[in-house]
Amino acid sequence: MLSPGDPAPDFDLQGTADGGIGAYRLSAATNRAPAVVAFVPGDGPESQAVLSALADTDWASVSDAVAVLGVLPADIDDCRSLAAALSLPYPLLADTHGVATQFGIRKQDGSVHRAAFVVDQRCRVRAATVFDETDGTAPPLDEVLRGLAEL
Repeated sequence: MLSPGDPAPDFDLQGTADGGIGAYRLSAATNRAPAVVAFVPGDGPESQAVLSALADTDWASVSDAVAVLGVLPADIDDCRSLAAALSLPYPLLADTHGVATQFGIRKQDGSVHRAAFVVDQRCRVRAATVFDETDGTAPPLDEVLRGLAEL
């Protein structure tokens, strides 16, 4: 798993955009503001808890601007369905290019850890945390919030 100080791999992925589909590049997002890149392995209750917690977080309390990007190892139609079901205010990206592997969070069985990374405007990881033990409840975002507050 990437650690604070590591360069974040740039990526180009399709994602949800106001009910449609858009293209997202990490370096373009971080050019304007730091980014929170959150990975979830699917649409189960634990993953939904992570995505909902990100949607409910008051990002403005720690940063003037932040780009939140959810990443799911699925096709764009699955991402659109999940984003609509949860009314996500941020894009959910279809990881069809192995971005989770580049971030070092793919497990040996091929699944993905629930994890979040704070990426600064130089495309460097500032904070990294894993949420695998959420048991369907909202994960603690303390590490993510601290990483943003330090920017």
